[in-house]
Amino acid sequence: MTLLRPAGFGPRIAAFALFALVAGASQGQGRFTISSDGQDVTDTTTKLSWRRCAEGLHWDGKACTGKLKTYKYPEARDAAAAAAKGDSKAWRIPTRDELVGLVDKTAKKKPRIDVNAFPQTPAQPFWAMRPGSDDDLSAWLVNFANGKVSGNTGQRRFPLRLVRTAG
Repeated sequence: MTLLRPAGFGPRIAAFALFALVAGASQGQGRFTISSDGQDVTDTTTKLSWRRCAEGLHWDGKACTGKLKTYKYPEARDAAAAAAKGDSKAWRIPTRDELVGLVDKTAKKKPRIDVNAFPQTPAQPFWAMRPGSDDDLSAWLVNFANGKVSGNTGQRRFPLRLVRTAG
């Protein structure tokens, strides 16, 4: 009879362990909370919500799939404006400081970003806007290969990750 008790208790432990694993997976480094549909990631420190996948990719329940889009800066601004119109959420291009906030300087591998919260992020520069700049030529690039920031005249093509204020 004592053998039956551990057998009945074992599934409860397994269920609890599975629950803890799932709950932990949705808390990227304790700072990021993944939305229930997996499409957005909220940074609990900055109170910003990010698209989980870079533009062109979408969350299929297991990974970011699709074809990564790259943009010249004017095209990136147009893509952000179109996303804001097509969705009730006010998506926009992040500022340099907002995007730098996603760089994981402790990451030993590339890309230098929380890959649980932001899977399939390419280890390359992403667009960031210069606040107060209303032209299509001046922009920042934040590189997830090395965490470096550089300026750009907007004529080369790079990926984009959109952001909005959480809420």
